Amino acid sequence: MTVPRFAPLLGLAFAACFELPEPTHHGAHVVIAADPGFELCGGTHAHMDAFVAALSAEFGLTPPTGDDRFTFYLLDADELHERNICPDEAAACASNGNSYNPYAPLDHELVHNVAGPLGDPLPLFSEGLAEAFEGLGDAAPETGGRSFLPIRDLVGLTTGVQLIRAGGYSTAGAFTTYLIRRHGLDAYLRLYAAVGPLETARGLDDLFREELGVSLDDSISAFELTMARCTRQEGDAKLLECAAPELEWSGGRLLHHRSLGCDQDDAVGPYSQGSAVVFHTVTVPADGDYVVTVIGDDPRSRVDLQPCSICRDEGVGVAAGEPPRTVALAAGRHSLRLHGPASIRTSVGVGIEPVDAPVHMP
Repeated sequence: MTVPRFAPLLGLAFAACFELPEPTHHGAHVVIAADPGFELCGGTHAHMDAFVAALSAEFGLTPPTGDDRFTFYLLDADELHERNICPDEAAACASNGNSYNPYAPLDHELVHNVAGPLGDPLPLFSEGLAEAFEGLGDAAPETGGRSFLPIRDLVGLTTGVQLIRAGGYSTAGAFTTYLIRRHGLDAYLRLYAAVGPLETARGLDDLFREELGVSLDDSISAFELTMARCTRQEGDAKLLECAAPELEWSGGRLLHHRSLGCDQDDAVGPYSQGSAVVFHTVTVPADGDYVVTVIGDDPRSRVDLQPCSICRDEGVGVAAGEPPRTVALAAGRHSLRLHGPASIRTSVGVGIEPVDAPVHMP
């Protein structure tokens, strides 16, 4: 979440009592300052740099370099709220180019850092933007529709804490996804910049008409009609996930098997549940039913497939040890994520092929 613009002044008082760590990792766009005891997976810092670069390009901004780089503080979770300006209700927060986090990566907060120059709107928009662009992380694919809160109930909330207490983050992200799909990112960012931190509902309606050519009420009605079955993963921009290295098919099937360890250069994490994730993409050649088989030497290992389309097709997750799963896959590019525990070296394999040709894993 973001914190108010005056919050950095409060941070000086906290810093007098609790020191923040010195930088431990220096990247092109992100500096990491970690408490002792944190061990990042081999690809985590590169992932964060790549995320900032990709998101900056998406928003038409120049990623920070040199002294302007973002500082990602990685702090002991038990002391997180005592050593920074995050409200107690927030798992992490960002302000003025810094973010304060209990694990890495946490790209939601980097979205706030990147979006800082674009404006300081109501949390419906600032948190909505972070939700819509934060990536898939290590979360398993969702299935089925979501229930959303009434947008009108969220318009009057002026702090991220209020939005947290209302349970409105997911709704805010879905509303942002809808507005971008309907009107385009440039129009949405113009609206984002125009909305003030204390904007009234009437003022917001005026801005919707001016920037998007439609009323707030009409936008809400269309959102409720079109987004009911869009899961969070479907609605996410998936900037890095869908730009990851592609795995190739051979002989009408895709087979991939590898070791997975936190120390590997392409492993990202540890995430909040102690997992390491490797990102790939795969292009499904045609609509149809496919058999997905996952093997691994640890029950925590799994493989997730998520279409790169926005709010069109659901993803699927299969854990090691589960029977082969027959799933309907849409043609086109998919994110394929390999998961394993960050604490040990494991192996995981995945096979994908049409139902009429059962997979034979090596």
